[in-house]
Amino acid sequence: MSSASVAASILLVSKYSVMYGYSLIAIVGCIGNAWNILIFTGSKSIRHNQCGFYLITTSISDCCLLLVVLPFRISELAFETDITQLSDFWCKFRPMLTSALTLISLSSVCFAAIDQYLSTNHHVWIRQMSTLKLAHRLVYGALIIWTIYGSVFLIFFRLHPTLGCIIENVAFSQYYSFFHFIILNSVMPIVISSLFSLFAYMNVRRIVQLRVQAIRRQRDKQLTAMVLAKVALLVVTVFPSVIIRIHILNRKTDANDYIQVAVDQLISSVSYALFYTNSAVRHFFV
Repeated sequence: MSSASVAASILLVSKYSVMYGYSLIAIVGCIGNAWNILIFTGSKSIRHNQCGFYLITTSISDCCLLLVVLPFRISELAFETDITQLSDFWCKFRPMLTSALTLISLSSVCFAAIDQYLSTNHHVWIRQMSTLKLAHRLVYGALIIWTIYGSVFLIFFRLHPTLGCIIENVAFSQYYSFFHFIILNSVMPIVISSLFSLFAYMNVRRIVQLRVQAIRRQRDKQLTAMVLAKVALLVVTVFPSVIIRIHILNRKTDANDYIQVAVDQLISSVSYALFYTNSAVRHFFV
């Protein structure tokens, strides 16, 4: 069997596995996040709680992200029709929406981890910093900042007659590949959420050892465990995409090596599917 036929087989497997995987992620994610939104917004106690507010924000942004990204990727794989190659508006608008929604979702996870650290701290003055007012300010601030940030994509993305939807500016292309994807979308949220989750876990262990009200102790343990689970999911699903992207960016692949090109595409597709799995199954940890 020639290398071209082997590469074609790998690409075919990649196409159908990713297409069905995206479909499952989209269905499970949208239904689950929509259910969470209904439950959270319908409960006054959750709606007026800082952690609950962060969870509502995360579910809304995750649901919107899945609706914006996955249906069009599925259409591209199933029907070989990429709307970003047909519409200059969507070529600019989809990256803007995707980046803003992703960063809002990741920010909410970080805020939840930070809030757990604050609310479980043994110092009263630090616990008092954990308020619903602060949660509103952080979320609305993130919404404004990341929307403005995403608007920059409207300038640099454009539809090329032959190359499709591309970034022509070399400097911004490098920024987009390295800082935006690797640092802003992966490393920073993983580090921040992991550190503050660990601090919150240490606080909870101290609370257990101290004479604290049983109700508060149990609540703090449950919320911290939930945040830790979300952060662990973030690391498991997002971190592989970072490693793979760094590998692809720093590797020189021979365009004539069809098998290697096909394998790289398969691995890249799986890593992206893992990335969106984070948004799809995070509601199970609530």
